[in-house]
Amino acid sequence: MMAEDFDQILDECIDRINGGDNLSDCLSDYPAYSEKLEPLLQSMHDVQKAYAFAPSADTKRAARQKLHAALGKRQQVTPVLSFFQAISRPAVWATVAVLVLAIVGTLVIRSVLNPPTLVPSPDGNFAFLISDEPNDINDFENFDITILRVELQAVGSEEQLEFTPEIKTVDLTQLQGEQSQEIWRGNVPAGQYSHVHIYVSEAKGNLESTGQTIDVKVPGGIVHMPIPFEVTVDMVTIYTFDITVVGTANDGTYMLKLQVSESGAWQEPKVLE
Repeated sequence: MMAEDFDQILDECIDRINGGDNLSDCLSDYPAYSEKLEPLLQSMHDVQKAYAFAPSADTKRAARQKLHAALGKRQQVTPVLSFFQAISRPAVWATVAVLVLAIVGTLVIRSVLNPPTLVPSPDGNFAFLISDEPNDINDFENFDITILRVELQAVGSEEQLEFTPEIKTVDLTQLQGEQSQEIWRGNVPAGQYSHVHIYVSEAKGNLESTGQTIDVKVPGGIVHMPIPFEVTVDMVTIYTFDITVVGTANDGTYMLKLQVSESGAWQEPKVLE
């Protein structure tokens, strides 16, 4: 209420001075506000006086600057008070609450729909490899999988980190047993991670016996790896994601599956140049 009273008194004094009253009379009528009123009213009075005598452009400019400076000093004091006075009203509190919820909701949706993207780097602390544990891969002359993206799930966080493989398509017939291929290397925030998800857009190969091209099933287009691992700053974490192809029935269908026992992470010291 104090700020509102001051605004009303300032308006009243301006009207009085415009009507011919003295500045000193206004200040004496409101002694509690005289210290704040005086510089503002004096500036206004100076401007009026300057214009009454039709001064030069420089004089007018100086008067305006003086008024703006006085108003600026007042605005530096009152915004915080005005803000808290405003939010003390229930209707404004409700509006602020809705805005806060909307902002938080937007950030959560963005983090889910658009996970933070990791940037590749040859000197990064995390390398991601693809390998194949031989099962029915020998049924194929070649077998290509195309990976759209990989997501890492940090422990204790709903946020997932995402990267796009630098090498998106790999031939699993060339990656059997101890063979593997690095498809991405970059910097990953240090911490504990619980899951890895790879999103496969295509998995198909040509059969060794007939040359026929077979589309292999990837349930949901995602392969999940539930093996926890740790990433540190001073070591390189090498993560091997082992995938295998298995025949699902006697009807010639195949499925892409995770080979948990051959997957996981280990760490090596960084190579210092």
